Amino acid sequence: MTMSRFVAAILKLVLISTLAVFTSGAGLFSSENDTIATDKSIKNTKPWANIDGFRSAKFGMRMGEVKKSITRDFAIKGGKIDAISHPTEQTQSLGISVDNLLPNSGKSRVVYVFGYKSKRLMQVNILTGQPVDKDVTPQQVVDAGNLLGNHFFKKRYQEDGLVAHARLRDGSVLIFRGKDQKGRMALLRLSNPQPKAKKGDDLKITQTLSYIEKPAAPDAFQLKENDF
Repeated sequence: MTMSRFVAAILKLVLISTLAVFTSGAGLFSSENDTIATDKSIKNTKPWANIDGFRSAKFGMRMGEVKKSITRDFAIKGGKIDAISHPTEQTQSLGISVDNLLPNSGKSRVVYVFGYKSKRLMQVNILTGQPVDKDVTPQQVVDAGNLLGNHFFKKRYQEDGLVAHARLRDGSVLIFRGKDQKGRMALLRLSNPQPKAKKGDDLKITQTLSYIEKPAAPDAFQLKENDF
C-alpha cells in the first residue's frame, strides 16, 4: 500500500468528532506544507491539562520508584519488566506489555524512559497496533486513537505548538500535540510501519502516544560541539 493510500485510509477512519520515538522526536513534526495546523477552538473554557507522567509513574521518579508504580498500576513485576538501553542516546528504559490498555485495543507496549544524566523518568511511550500486536485490526487501533483524542480535547493547552489532525511529511498523521502550563507535552500520532508495502497488502497501523517532560531539552547523550 502506498503512503498516500495509507494517509487517505487513516483520515477516512480517524476523523475524531471534536475536529488533529524516541526522546528527540517531539521536534520533528511539521505538516505537509511545513505549516502546523492549529485548532484555535481547544482553549480558554477548559481546565488546564496536567501532563506529569503516566498513571502513578511521575516525571522525576527514579527507576526503582517506577518499578513500584508499574506493579501498582498493572500488577507486573520482576522478570516481566524488561530493561532497555538506547545505543546512541545512552538512556535506560523499562518496558512492559499490557493487554487492552484501552477497551478492545489489543496488546500495547509501554516504555518508561530515564534521562541520560538525571537517571529519572523523563518520557513515557505507549505503542499500540503493529508490530506490537500482529492480530489487531486497523479499526481497533483507530478506535483507540479516537478515545485518546477525545480525552485530550477535554483539556486546555498552550496555543504555542498546539496541533490537531495534521499530516506530517513522513506520511503519518498527528492526531494531537499539546503542552500543559509547564511545557510538558502529550503527543499522539498514527503511522504505517510498512510504508513500502505493495498494493493489496493489509493496512497496518501503529499508534504512538508519548508523554514528554522536556520536549525542547531531552536528557539524552549528545556530542559536544568541539568533540570532533
